[in-house]
Amino acid sequence: MSLSAGGDDMACCSSCKSSEDAGQGSILYSILKRGSQRPSGRLETHQACSCASKRKLVAIRAPQTVFNAASDVLLKTFRFVKNVPCFRGLPADDQRRLVRNSWAPLLVLGMVQDSVDFDTVETHQPSLLHRILTHSKEQAQHAPTELREDPGVPVTDVEGIKMFLIKCRGLGISVKEYAYLKGTILFNPDVTGLECRDYIQALHREAQRALYEHVKTVDGGDAARFGRLRVVLNSLRAMDVDAVAGLFFRPVTGPSSVDELVLAMFYEI
Repeated sequence: MSLSAGGDDMACCSSCKSSEDAGQGSILYSILKRGSQRPSGRLETHQACSCASKRKLVAIRAPQTVFNAASDVLLKTFRFVKNVPCFRGLPADDQRRLVRNSWAPLLVLGMVQDSVDFDTVETHQPSLLHRILTHSKEQAQHAPTELREDPGVPVTDVEGIKMFLIKCRGLGISVKEYAYLKGTILFNPDVTGLECRDYIQALHREAQRALYEHVKTVDGGDAARFGRLRVVLNSLRAMDVDAVAGLFFRPVTGPSSVDELVLAMFYEI
């Protein structure tokens, strides 16, 4: 679900090269490539690159309401985490590193469990030509506030999160399955700087084993269901933290560090 803009844009733009070549006579191309030789002086029309849809940004329609709901889910999740004895026994630094690493996927999984949904609207950003013509440090400092605010989140990231919510709700995940999924996400031995890495790796494996044993017992060893739950885990691991923070928190908190806000919530419980 992590959508790295760089690689996708390169691949997409390569496939759109023919459209780009067709548009080399445009006014905007002339501004950007001033001085370059053009095959002719006539203005040609061309189809917009499909990469533009991937760069479209959206924002939460009711940011304060969704922020409150997301905060409630996160607080409930942190209460669950702090009630896990083996987590409480970890060094404080390891606890902090695990929480910092896992809060975003845990939040999204909690939103599935609590049936929290959201609507988005497309944000309106200045055009590329406008930014080229008005770009300067002085103008940026005196630009209207609405142009300096967080612009939104890439629509592809948001669609990925919404699709994840829909698919998970269709699985009918049980309370115990949610607990095992949360444990598997929380106890991530790949987090940098862990003091008790081996112990955390054992806890990670134990959470996965417990999930498998639960499915085996309740669903008669349904391998297909366990496979679907593994897909849920993989999607959670690939969750784009910046997209989650930008969607549910930054419209309300602004440029403040979302990580620090999340840790403050964790320590206040």
